[in-house]
Amino acid sequence: MNKKILLALIVVLVAVCGVSTYFHIKGRIESEENKKMYETVAEEVSATEDITAVSASEAAVNPYTEYTDGGSGNSKTQSYTDTMTFADNPDMVGWIKIDGTNINYPVMQTPNEPDYYLNRDFYKNKSAYGCPYVQANCDVKTPSDNVIIYAHHMNDGSMFANLELFRSKDFWKSHKQISFDTLDREATYDILAVFAVTVDETDKNSFKYYEFVNAYDPQHFSDFVSKCKEMSFYDTGVTAKYGDKLLTLSTCEYTHDNGRLVVVAKRCK
Repeated sequence: MNKKILLALIVVLVAVCGVSTYFHIKGRIESEENKKMYETVAEEVSATEDITAVSASEAAVNPYTEYTDGGSGNSKTQSYTDTMTFADNPDMVGWIKIDGTNINYPVMQTPNEPDYYLNRDFYKNKSAYGCPYVQANCDVKTPSDNVIIYAHHMNDGSMFANLELFRSKDFWKSHKQISFDTLDREATYDILAVFAVTVDETDKNSFKYYEFVNAYDPQHFSDFVSKCKEMSFYDTGVTAKYGDKLLTLSTCEYTHDNGRLVVVAKRCK
């Protein structure tokens, strides 16, 4: 082989390896920075909870919305968002956590810019990781019949990547619940169904789970729940009736074209 051609090939190979190594290292650094950033947010939220929590001997109040003043028995309103001034971010509407997974994040909502947090972190910086966020037409406070939360499926296992674990019935058996606390209440949800689906707006027969926010009537609610259970990888034994409140978690998945992995859960009474 001509020495010039051989030399050129070596240079190209070294360049390719160099670029590959650069992006690998860059990805590792970004992953670690993202992890540390959300750990910091979690620690500060935990500190907020410690400040706003009350003892068993005091009046029974929601630690996210009220606190008792110095044993005087006077209950005062304290907004969870107000105590989060360290971040100066009123877009936060709650916190989601699933034991046994990496899912432990603030949840945002920006109705006027629905996908604002798709590529922004909690502090509104540009980020490929984004931050979990609620679908714009869902009402977290009331709440709507179904609250839908989206987040990326990241290769490092962050955001909603660990929803993949729920493909396994064995994993679900020991991790049956989701914690989603809002500014007004703490809530636990029992997982009702786990399924994968293709998002195809042109196919009228595709299951557009993201369109179900409020039921028109009991039958509409029942039809949605039945379809979720029909598509589920396994039977959880959990069902829901009209009047129950649902939580739907959605992330990308890669066994379908434009696929989504979906976990639907029912709020415990």
